[in-house]
Amino acid sequence: MQLIAILLITVSILTFLSGIAVFFGASKGDRARSAWFFLATIFATIWMVSISLFLIATPDWGEQLTWIVDLTYISAIFIDIALLGYISWRKKYGKIATLTFTMLGLVFAIFFILNPGLLYSEVKLSSAGNSLVTNFGPFYFTYIAFFCALVPAVMITLLKQILDSRSTRVRGSDVVLLIGFGISGTMSLVFNLILPLWNWSLIWLGPLAISTTILAFYYTILRYRALNLTSRWLKILSYIVLITSAAVLYMIIFYLIFKGMFKGASPSIEVIILNFIMVLFFLLLMPAMNELMSFVRSLIANPEEESEKIKKAEK
Repeated sequence: MQLIAILLITVSILTFLSGIAVFFGASKGDRARSAWFFLATIFATIWMVSISLFLIATPDWGEQLTWIVDLTYISAIFIDIALLGYISWRKKYGKIATLTFTMLGLVFAIFFILNPGLLYSEVKLSSAGNSLVTNFGPFYFTYIAFFCALVPAVMITLLKQILDSRSTRVRGSDVVLLIGFGISGTMSLVFNLILPLWNWSLIWLGPLAISTTILAFYYTILRYRALNLTSRWLKILSYIVLITSAAVLYMIIFYLIFKGMFKGASPSIEVIILNFIMVLFFLLLMPAMNELMSFVRSLIANPEEESEKIKKAEK
């Protein structure tokens, strides 16, 4: 679980950075939509960090663990709402739908804050994996129904925009979002709301899927110019996003190879952290290494070409 927790926290940082890049890099005309995207990354970051901490929690965490669990349920409510706002805020029906779901989400959050027992009655911590004792009452199934309405609302909005749009650029962007959100929304519903009714070991797949979708949103912003981004330092943040993505991919590959070579054994937390730091260090050095290679290539250039250049210079 340590590797999963580290991956979730790393991806959450990656997600948050993409939100910062979009919000502070957007022009004034797109500031409202960029704000919704930023909110989605904030709630997704809280959700991923909360779940990662829950997975590695121990009994001595005390009341902090209760706050972590509560944040998990509350933050999950507003991720898709914020994405709906980002997608449809320019349309009148989009504003109405977003504000309606926001009000419903606030109602759910307030009821849950006042009485957490509406969703769960006990936190169970064990070496086999942490879990909750779910309260199978009307509120829990209403909570599930809320997401069963919200996810299709986002997808229908995207589908409507695809059918109505005459711009190839806009359609391409919305198609990417539709596919990504359809997959992540379904995975979150299954692995974080339905499957936990009897198995909590895969709850990390939902946050990982959502973070991948948010990064797909970020890709469409850059690739299809879904928002007008003007900030100069956007390139720096985009580079950081790419570096962290490569580091996460490396860590997944390293973990799978390690388990395969050592017959199912998991690497220690020290080994995981050391590998992650080293791969980040290597990736950060890539620009300098590219410059060095260019310099070396210039030193070992074709001798005949160098002779011709010297002769021309002498003439």
